[in-house]
Amino acid sequence: MDPVKIVRDYLLNNIGHLTRPGTPLLDAASNEWVVPVFCRTATGDVRVGDVTIDEDGRIARAPSREEVLETLRCEESRRSAVA
Repeated sequence: MDPVKIVRDYLLNNIGHLTRPGTPLLDAASNEWVVPVFCRTATGDVRVGDVTIDEDGRIARAPSREEVLETLRCEESRRSAVA
């Protein structure tokens, strides 16, 4: 099982091509992979959530397109307030 490939396929099919998986981490307590999700923006990558993959290679939790967009809106507002 390749958690990065699983997440990459999910992102391309459900979110869009401007997202990418980060480095997966194995949560030893739950035996699940947690893969951060990043979105490319004009000002750099933004972490927009995590995908959790169970021990059978199935996605247990993933951000929806709406959740990703809301995270990007919040980050954009935060960055413009700081600037």
